[in-house]
Parts: sequence; structure tokens; C-alpha cells
Amino acid sequence: MKIKCLFLKMGCLLTLLNTYSNYAQLPVKETLKVLQKMDESLLNINTVVYKIDYKKKFLSSRDTVHTIAVCSLYIAPKDKMKAYNIVDLLVENSYGHRRYDGKRAFLKYHSVDSLTKDVEPQIYKRRRVRHAVVEGYKDLLLSEYLPREKSPHKYKLNDENEGRIENFTLTEDILNGTPVYLLTINFKDQDGIKDNVEKHYIRKSDYLPIAYYSYMWWETMVQYRYYEVDYLAINPDISLDEFKVDKNETINAEERYSTLMEKLKSEE
Repeated sequence: MKIKCLFLKMGCLLTLLNTYSNYAQLPVKETLKVLQKMDESLLNINTVVYKIDYKKKFLSSRDTVHTIAVCSLYIAPKDKMKAYNIVDLLVENSYGHRRYDGKRAFLKYHSVDSLTKDVEPQIYKRRRVRHAVVEGYKDLLLSEYLPREKSPHKYKLNDENEGRIENFTLTEDILNGTPVYLLTINFKDQDGIKDNVEKHYIRKSDYLPIAYYSYMWWETMVQYRYYEVDYLAINPDISLDEFKVDKNETINAEERYSTLMEKLKSEE
């Protein structure tokens, strides 16, 4: 019965996401041009502030985790994590703050009902540990797109993905009233993984990705991810000092939570 309910939920999700386009698949020449323009737009980003609405179901989980966050990134190509970040997020009834400045990673969580409670933050300086901490919330950092390497799109047909891709299409579509290019990539079944698909929604006006979807089966378990991005500022003048994590760093959780809620309400 639980499996049947899961299939019904996934069917509803796929129905929402697979809104079939009235447009034919774009020819190869135009497809490559769109992907090149997306790469150029991403390469022009040095700093960015955005809101992300993110849903994910892990393979072994029955539930979908829903996270809403406002993130600031400072692209740092020479750093192993490729960007410094500030993240304020909501997960269910919890508020969290994340920060990484290349030398330290900062974590702090609060229940929304106890923002004034004195909670000791976690600060990590050891390289492997701080990198592992950032990897833990990397899904919120537009890791599919940023930072961009100075090379052609990662899905061009002669790169390392050749042999893994079943088919690769680009069509025109509408997402939440916004004209987009919809890049759909179906991967070949392999090593227990099947029905592996990615969808990239690229805004026509500036060639920036505004939504991402992935889905796959592994043995008897299903995993999917979907997020939408609302860019609040592109290349704002953000000082590196804002990302800095001192060894005795702390935050006013109540104040930051209030600021986060104001930003989220202003974007509704």
C-alpha cells in the first residue's frame, strides 16, 4: 500500500514537471548556441544572491525534505569549494545559518520556537572537515551550474558523458509564466540505476538556469530533486568581510531569522 502511494505521489510530481511543450525540438546548431550563451552568462557571475526553494527525496527515505534558503556566493576559483558562501535556511520548523570563507566553516541551527536560546555554534577549521561540512549543503549552492569552468557545456556530446547519455533534447517551454528553454537529458541504465533523467530550465531573457529537476531509480528505491531559483542580485558589491568566520564567531539568530523572513515575504 505504501509503495502504491509512492507511485501515486511520483505520478503527480512528474505530471507537474513534464508539461509537454508545444514546440518541436530545436536543431543541433541552435541547441549548442543556447548552451554556449548559458555558459557565458554563468561565467559572468562573480557574486550572486538568490532564493532557492528546494525539495529532495533520498533513496532510502519515505519523505520529501523541503528547504527554503537565501544564499550569497562569492566565486573563488582557486578555493577547493570554488565559492565562499552565506546561507540562511528554513527546514520544517528549524532555522539554520551556514557560512564558509575558505578557512573556516560555520554551522548553527535553532528551532524557530527558541531563537533566543543560547546554542553553541559549530566552527570547523581542519581542511577535510570544513570541506565535508560544505559538501553537506552543496545542493543549495547551485552546484550544477556554479562556478562555471572556462570550457564548453559539460553535456556536449564529445566529453566524458558520451556513452552515458541516451538522448539529449532542447525545447521551448513556459515555467511559472516565464519563457524558458528546457534541456532534457536521459541517461542510459547502468549499475542498478535506471530511468535517470535531468531537466534544466534556462530563462530565455538572460540564459540563466531558474530550475533543476533530477530523477532516478536505484534497485528498488527512487530519488528525486527539484529546485527553483529566484535571483535577488547578480554581481552585487559584496565585501569578503561578510563571509569571514572568526574563531569565536556567533550570530543573533532571532535577528537573522527576521531578516530572512522579510526577504522571503518580499519575493512572494
